[in-house]
Amino acid sequence: MRRMNPHAAATLALILSLIASVSAQRPASAPPTAPAGKPPDTVLLEELTWAEVRDLIKAGTTTIIVGTAGTEQKGPHMVDGEHKFVMEYTGDKIARALGKTLVAPVVTYVPEGSWENPAGHMTKPGTITLPDDRFAELLVNAGRSLKAGGFTTILFIGESGGNRNGMRMAAERLTEMWKGTAARAFWIDDYYTKGHADQNKWITEKVGIPAAEIGGHANILDTSELLFVNPKHIRRNRLTGNDYENNGVSGNNQGKATPEIGKALLQIKIDNALAQIKGLMAGSITRQQSEAPGDAEGGGRGGRGGGRGGRGQSAQGADRPAIEPTLETAPASRTATQAPDTVFIDELTWEETRDAMKAGKTTVIVPTGGTEKNGYHMVIGKHNFVVAHAANLMARRLKNALVAPIVQYVPEGDPDRQNAGAISLPSPAYDMLLDAAARSLKVHGFKEILFIGDSGGNQAGLTSVANKLNEEWKGGATKVYALTDYYSASRVYYRAWLEAQYGYDEDTVGSHAGISDTAQMLFIHPSGIRKDQIKPWGGPQDSGVSGDPTKATAEIGKMGVEFKVNAGINQYKRMKNPPRRQTEGQ
Repeated sequence: MRRMNPHAAATLALILSLIASVSAQRPASAPPTAPAGKPPDTVLLEELTWAEVRDLIKAGTTTIIVGTAGTEQKGPHMVDGEHKFVMEYTGDKIARALGKTLVAPVVTYVPEGSWENPAGHMTKPGTITLPDDRFAELLVNAGRSLKAGGFTTILFIGESGGNRNGMRMAAERLTEMWKGTAARAFWIDDYYTKGHADQNKWITEKVGIPAAEIGGHANILDTSELLFVNPKHIRRNRLTGNDYENNGVSGNNQGKATPEIGKALLQIKIDNALAQIKGLMAGSITRQQSEAPGDAEGGGRGGRGGGRGGRGQSAQGADRPAIEPTLETAPASRTATQAPDTVFIDELTWEETRDAMKAGKTTVIVPTGGTEKNGYHMVIGKHNFVVAHAANLMARRLKNALVAPIVQYVPEGDPDRQNAGAISLPSPAYDMLLDAAARSLKVHGFKEILFIGDSGGNQAGLTSVANKLNEEWKGGATKVYALTDYYSASRVYYRAWLEAQYGYDEDTVGSHAGISDTAQMLFIHPSGIRKDQIKPWGGPQDSGVSGDPTKATAEIGKMGVEFKVNAGINQYKRMKNPPRRQTEGQ
């Protein structure tokens, strides 16, 4: 057999590489666009693909709910994420009752008080605050993004009293911004204010508790609602016998709570919201603030967080005395806690968070995800599902960490130029959210705050905020780590492994919604993949896919998650204990 000369061999190799490069791209014959498949029975934005959202909007689904919740202490018997779990339930019910309405990811970072002068909820470990101005900015960017994607009616609904001012400000700003267009933003205050006034009246009439004894926080109302919606997050053994001073409960009647009462109370809030929404949309009413007394619910059922959080709150001044962590100042429990097997702060009571910290879990992970276009085959909430899973693994392997709520709104570009369903929170608003989260967690006594981000656009903000806070807190007990290797280094390792294991080159792997992203979702959240829509190179030209998702498997996805988790942990260890530099001659 005659051997090929070196020049011919090099030429052939170049030709073959060019052929491979061309074949590893979407064919020119791919259609410019295509209809989405039939969506599942859900109103949740992050459980739909962008194409499903696009087609629903075209068919008249142009209203969307932006629910706001909170991460706050709820007494010894109820988890800090109670507002989130309730808002997920009521948002779904309101959207279905209205028809042609979807629900954006619930906002869990809201005003809960001050980190400079902690009072109210901020005196209990686990509560996280986002000042009013930063909260309103988040909502405005969400509204702009959703309008850009085709929604014309944005409904702000809040589960906590401290959220009211920020929602009002956001609705007013968007209304002014959208003058002369078909778009509109409404603050649905009757859900909260009138709803709670009506609930109190119902409790007095049906349960026999006098109005003056109902209380305003973590009482029979809140407890009954969570018993109905998500009973595993109620510690039934702490419903009674834990009525010590400053335990976080206002009312001390939670022992009378039942799921049946909760169902009735939730329907009152839902009905109030529906009536106001329908009136506003029909133009029969114009008011957005409730006509019910603002203090009808006994001080806020979440609004007693020591104020709304101020406007951006500056760093603690050099002449201001150091604040003792709430880990040390919160009152002692009457009985020992028995926390479930979870690392998520919103699935723990404030007492359980305090006790976990006292036992050594003084590291906290702040995961950032994203709400973005991910091809015809993958849901908008991909990054949120992946980063939640990865953060859980990281915390358990570190053994000294808890996990804060997922930051679901992150930089995705210009909010006014978003695809259907995508939501962008650009810097500096994104950075200011991270800053507030870190300052809140520091107040409670966390010593290490680990930022991780599942999307490329998240990384710059993580680094910027960490650098700023570490400079400000230099010499103190708390340090912030921007673990960008979770995203960047893991991609390098993952791609090298895919090439070595399967022969997949860079183009085949792709950079967005290709093999790696699709595989991770197949492993973590397979219902978020539309298998009938997985096409070579993403299919239609407008899919936004880079790479070939048809080659994805759950097994490949499991390895991708491992690369992320290991890269993040290894970077944390290196940053915490940098390798010693060898001196000359060693």
